[in-house]
Amino acid sequence: MAERKMVSVQEIAGIYPVKDADRIEKAKVLGWIVVVGKDMGLKPGDHVAYFEVDCLLPADDPRYAAFQKRGVKTLIVEDPNTGKDVEVSGHVLRTVRLRGTYSQGLIMPLSELGIDPETPVGADVTREAGVYKYEELPPLRGGDMIGPFGSAYASKSDAPRLQNLTDVWSELVGLRATPTVKVDGTSTTIARDDNGIAHVYSRNWEIKPECTNMVVAQRDGLVDALEPGMAIQFELVGLGIQSNRLKLRRPTPFVFAVWRNHRKINRSDWPQACLNHAVPVLDAARWRLEGSVEDMVAKVDGLRGCVTDGVLDEGIVWHLDADQLLSSDVAGRLSANRCFKIINNKYLLKHGL
Repeated sequence: MAERKMVSVQEIAGIYPVKDADRIEKAKVLGWIVVVGKDMGLKPGDHVAYFEVDCLLPADDPRYAAFQKRGVKTLIVEDPNTGKDVEVSGHVLRTVRLRGTYSQGLIMPLSELGIDPETPVGADVTREAGVYKYEELPPLRGGDMIGPFGSAYASKSDAPRLQNLTDVWSELVGLRATPTVKVDGTSTTIARDDNGIAHVYSRNWEIKPECTNMVVAQRDGLVDALEPGMAIQFELVGLGIQSNRLKLRRPTPFVFAVWRNHRKINRSDWPQACLNHAVPVLDAARWRLEGSVEDMVAKVDGLRGCVTDGVLDEGIVWHLDADQLLSSDVAGRLSANRCFKIINNKYLLKHGL
């Protein structure tokens, strides 16, 4: 899957009023709503820079000075010039609610960023904007990492948000997909290579096999279920793991994908051990793909109790059945993962994400 475009050139799809507000309004970009100042003078058709949530706006960049008073976080990144780890501090864009309206991301004029106004819509301008993707956990450091993510047997665990897929929604609606709960944990991939050796990976790195992720997978029979050339992907959740937002006491794996020779396979073909520890499947009729992108996002808002009674769930992932043909547009956007997600806005607000 292509790397997430943290900042891209996009077109304003619509401008709408905010109830009882004189100085702000809503701007629609792709499937996202962003609250903006009326003094920006935005109108449908304008080309702007759209910053996705999770962007870290560096404190030492004068273009983002005004944002720093809203709160600052620190991220460890690799300096592209030296290859060494350096600290970067800045404000992180999160989901907020203003006058009853969810606002996700940031819109800035291209001119304020020094970006050529003729840059085509959809272009990735993250580098020009000088921002970083903020991840809640700091990257693993030298003692834990033993190599890069191994992509021979599975792609990195990632799914685009439906709000970024508005241009292919009309095709997605007609496809067969299995809706599953998105579980908020530590993403893990375990692959057994052609020589029978099992490797364990975080989102971006191969890590030591004695890590908790591997120990739990071995305890629950997930490693033994893998034949050479197979891989499983799961979220590890429980006490002491990230923020344990699902309030589970025991480290628990939730399998969301199984691969064979770098091809994601349908749940009906999973080994029994993976099914025993799978993410919950939701009712296909209730969560079928229908209506508009906005309709689906609103429907997921407030989802709770699918994993832990009474507790908000992170969202839903729709996994496309493996035996159906996709257009080049959809296949290119989803890549081998063949899935997409909607994150529960109430969950984002509750946890400051």
